[in-house]
Amino acid sequence: MLGTELTGQLPFKQVLFHSLVRDKHGRKMSKSLGNVIDPLDVIHGVSLERLQEKVMEGNLDPREQLLAIEAQRKDFPKGIPQCGTDALRFALCSHKMQGE
Repeated sequence: MLGTELTGQLPFKQVLFHSLVRDKHGRKMSKSLGNVIDPLDVIHGVSLERLQEKVMEGNLDPREQLLAIEAQRKDFPKGIPQCGTDALRFALCSHKMQGE
């Protein structure tokens, strides 16, 4: 937006999107890596202990389980607070969806 304000031109003529989502460490988000967050946990809230139980219930190898649990302990030391559906609505509304 600043480029448009300063130069009067759009900075890009074409923008491409893809469906690959990455976590804050640059790894792709995947159930097999144990780094995904259930949207219901954001809506209703969840404790750190329950997040870790979900990792242990999955089919990760033991080394990946330890990495996932340590990442959760670092990223969500108090779990995920209850945000209600407004957080999900806001996230969905903040993305423009266009078809060709």
